Parts: sequence; C-alpha cells; structure tokens
Amino acid sequence: MKKILCVYYSQSGQLTQIVKNFTKPFEKSGNYSITFAPIEPVNDYKFPWKGYNFFDAFPESVNHIPCEIRPLNLENEDFDLIIFAYSVWYMSPAIPSNSFIMSDQAKRIFKNKPVITLLGIRNMWVVAQEYIKEKVNELGGNLVGNIVLQDRAENLTGIVTISYFLFTGKKDRFLGFFPKPGISDKDIANVDLFGEIVKNYFENNMLDKLQEELVKAKAVKINSYLSTVERMAYKRVFLKWAGFILKKGGPNNPSRKKRVKMFAYYFPFAILVIAPIEYIFFLIFAPFRIKTIKRDKEYFSGVKLK
Repeated sequence: MKKILCVYYSQSGQLTQIVKNFTKPFEKSGNYSITFAPIEPVNDYKFPWKGYNFFDAFPESVNHIPCEIRPLNLENEDFDLIIFAYSVWYMSPAIPSNSFIMSDQAKRIFKNKPVITLLGIRNMWVVAQEYIKEKVNELGGNLVGNIVLQDRAENLTGIVTISYFLFTGKKDRFLGFFPKPGISDKDIANVDLFGEIVKNYFENNMLDKLQEELVKAKAVKINSYLSTVERMAYKRVFLKWAGFILKKGGPNNPSRKKRVKMFAYYFPFAILVIAPIEYIFFLIFAPFRIKTIKRDKEYFSGVKLK
C-alpha cells in the first residue's frame, strides 16, 4: 500500500476542504494510506483577522521569517508522495507553511520524494511558488506537479469580497450582490478531478509528464498582467516596506506599530490607485512583449526552476 502525506495550514478551513476533496480518488481506490498532517503554530493566527494583526503579519510573510510550529505528529516519516498545500499571504507562502518548509522535519520528509503543490489563493501566487520551487529543490525533493485553485472574481471585486471574508469570517454575499468570497464551492468540490489525474500518472510511473497533463486540464492558469505586477511589486515595494517595518522589531512590537499603520493606509491606495494605472501601461506595452509574455506563461505553468 502506497503512503501519501498531505501537509497543509488552513487558517479559515477552506484549504482543508480542498485537500480532503483532492485526495478522494486515492481514498476510493483503497490502495493508499493517506496521512493528513495540519501544520500547527504554537501561537496560531486567529481567524477572522483583526485589522492590525493582518497588517502586522506583512513583514514576516514577505521576508519568509518563520514562526514557531509544533512538529508534525507522524509515526513514520517515509512516504511515497507528498502533497504540500498552502495559501498565499502578501505574495509569499503563509507564515506557518513557510515555517514547516524551513524545518528540519521537512528536510527528512521531502528528501528524494515526489512533491505536489496544491494552492488555494485569491489571485497572485507566482512569486510564492517560485520560492517554494527553490525550497523543495534545496530539501532534495522532486516537484512534479502544481495545482492552483483561485478566486474567480475580477481583481478589484475580489479585493472587496476577500476583505469581507478575512475580517468577518463570513462567506456569504457582501451587501447581497457581491459574489461569494474565496474559491467557489464548485471548484473546491471538483478538485478531485485533478486528484484523479495525479493518481493515474503516479500509478503509471509517469510523474515526469504530470504537469503537462495538469496544464491541459486547466489546473494552472496564468494571468499575464497579475504575474507581471506581482513580481514587480514584490521586489520594488513589498520588500522595501517590510524592511522598513522590521527595523522597528518583530511581531507585536509596539515600536513598529506606527509603521505598520502607515503600510495599512498605503496598501489599499496601491490597489485602488496605482494598480489600475499599471494595468493601463501593461495593455499599452503588451503588443511589444508578446514573446516574453508567452515565455513567462509557459514557465510559470510548469514546475521546473529556470
């Protein structure tokens, strides 16, 4: 019987649903032993978020600074396939997810093992996934597949709905007419279709061709504008803001409170004012970047490092 490990951190519970539905084809076959191993921070990030706490998590997220987590409670650390599911905070893996990937336990578990990444996100993820690619490679793992489930709402609409969800914990229609926040129930329910693809390729020893099939099945979709903007924003804006805040200390440090609040005002301004302007420039110059856009789409759809 093949052994599968699912490692994930689910703050709201949404990612737990995704993981459980994804593994249904493996469970139904009866030929697999599946271990679900949620990552547990010693001091968890409460959901729904409080405003200040949400922004106070920004610098540690961006700079991949780990929090203290409990070791995964595993009887045996030898598995045949690893499913690493994570969400994205500020264009980076959620702090608890990153904390695990940096741990000594991850070194033992990932070494020489095939790894599937399974993302549940709003809409920006390529920067986080590039980081995870590098970490899996450093750990000696073999990243063979990537699946991304994301909020289908248009960018600005999604900002409104996800903010409503993050700060209230409610997943109904904000004001009665906005779409429901987060990943749709239909997409969460149908993620088992991708699980079936992974199972078939795993059983036939064809994991080297898995990602190509997942892309055909639309398990990964690249938005050229968003992938371009997030890469620029991460390097030019997020890293600088994070460094500016960290100069005043770590999480919950009163000395950095003023700078965190400054970022809290800047963040919506950047989304509502700067981002639309960048979108206009993207559209203007896109015809001159067709080859670059195509190359980026092909690369970010895959699982290999440049």
